[in-house]
Amino acid sequence: MGSLHWKDHWNTRRDPFTTECRDGRENLLTDLKDPKATQQRVLADIIDICADSLHWKERGYDRVATDPESFRSVLPVMRYSDFSDEIDREARTKGGVLSCSPVLRWLKTSGTTGTPKRVPYTLHWLLTYRIPAMQAMWGTYLEYHPEILAGPYATLDTQTVREVVDDYLHGVRYQAVSNRYPQINSRDWNPPWAESPWFGIEAPSSHSGRMYHRIRHLVGQELQFISAINPSTILALRDLVAEHGPALVRDLRAGTLEGRPFGEPDHETAQHLEKVLAMGAFTLTDVWPSLKLYSCWLSASAGLYQSKLDAVLPGVRRMPFMSCGTEGVTTIPVDDSADSQPLAINQAFFEFVPADVPVDELIASGGRIDTLLFDELEAGRDYSLIMTQGNGLYRLWSGDIYRVDRIVDGVPWIHFVNRFGIFHSFTGEKITEAQFSQAIENTREAHGLGNGLYLAGPQWAEVPYYVVVSETDDPRPELDSALSDAVDRELQEINIEYASKRDSGRLRPLRVFTVPTDAIAAYTESRRHATNATQYKYKPFQQDADFVTDLVSH
Repeated sequence: MGSLHWKDHWNTRRDPFTTECRDGRENLLTDLKDPKATQQRVLADIIDICADSLHWKERGYDRVATDPESFRSVLPVMRYSDFSDEIDREARTKGGVLSCSPVLRWLKTSGTTGTPKRVPYTLHWLLTYRIPAMQAMWGTYLEYHPEILAGPYATLDTQTVREVVDDYLHGVRYQAVSNRYPQINSRDWNPPWAESPWFGIEAPSSHSGRMYHRIRHLVGQELQFISAINPSTILALRDLVAEHGPALVRDLRAGTLEGRPFGEPDHETAQHLEKVLAMGAFTLTDVWPSLKLYSCWLSASAGLYQSKLDAVLPGVRRMPFMSCGTEGVTTIPVDDSADSQPLAINQAFFEFVPADVPVDELIASGGRIDTLLFDELEAGRDYSLIMTQGNGLYRLWSGDIYRVDRIVDGVPWIHFVNRFGIFHSFTGEKITEAQFSQAIENTREAHGLGNGLYLAGPQWAEVPYYVVVSETDDPRPELDSALSDAVDRELQEINIEYASKRDSGRLRPLRVFTVPTDAIAAYTESRRHATNATQYKYKPFQQDADFVTDLVSH
């Protein structure tokens, strides 16, 4: 098995890590008790670190007062693309353009659509915001489930990886936010398992190779907790056991890892795994009877995975993952609520705009954009998010829409709904993702299908139409017809312009195709690749209907 120094690291880091995470959670809870003062502190901190930067001085922003009204009246709302010139300059200077903190690395978005973004990862942002957010979340996990640190094999963390970086911007590493290699300083993210062989840089960089190494090291061990960002990662873990089960059994019996020396033969675990594989529809708890907990995104489109998670993790408790992106953190879990979590009041200066306001159009035209602060939001309403981060990206309109589920002690508890804007518009119907989601989900519920994965897209033709592929336990043509009629009716009820275009014959009726359960999950997983493995997201709304050919047998 090679050197066991990683176990020394685990034992050395266990107690300090526990303290750091519990302190992070306590700091968050304290800030949530006085949210207005916390937001004021964050704004003052950001202005302090940015006011002497080149960009702020050139624009005259350096004279802005540290109150929300002055800040909002002086600095404009921005899109990511509006920062492109400053980001180009920052890449060359490695700091001093957008903020006065050095850029330690550039964060790369997953790049599944369009050109990957370049988000400056500054020393100040790292130490003051990003690492404390991780610590606070894990502090909540430890508060509810201290057993996740019961031993070196208790936790499988797939949220982050440690991979050698081979992409640079003017000599500075350019990598995904989930890649925590190399460690920047002693205050950087450093969990007890950081040196474990399935987590460190010696593990394969390919998604399937890394997953196999994780399983080989942990099968037969007392695994208690699987942590992921996307639920699909957890499902892929089970699928990989099924796909590579015979190879795992051979490795266990021979004491090898992919045929190379690994350790002593483990006939007992090999025999157990063989029995599990013989079951056919086995679960992850069959593989690891010790498994007690998992975490991942649980809201918005990720929530459609819940029935699949319940099937492969029967009886296993769940914890939410923070709502975040490369650009910043929006919520941090403080309990096990799956529906929403409190606004991460100490992570950014937050502003909001009602979701029906066309923020992008107003930015493009230079129109006035009136924003709301956190204490002006109403429960039950949806809002576009605008945030100012400690890395110099100020008043950034993210395009993300959040729903306020409730207000607790003056703090909104929110969850991600969808991205801003139109899903598609052939003839002016301007259908949004939220409308399409409502139509599909209402129809599935009415037909007793419950939540499930689906893909939707526009189909160009002489008379265009929309197409949906939806998973079900019993796909059949008559169900396709019934669902097609029902979703089409629902969409007409929700969107009057769609109804008008259908009545006038400018749009053909929507078509639904049913496919077997897990077909879409497998299709989605097949599109994951090495450069986006950890960040890859299931996206139900597609820009075309190419997925139909791959999924539906005509």
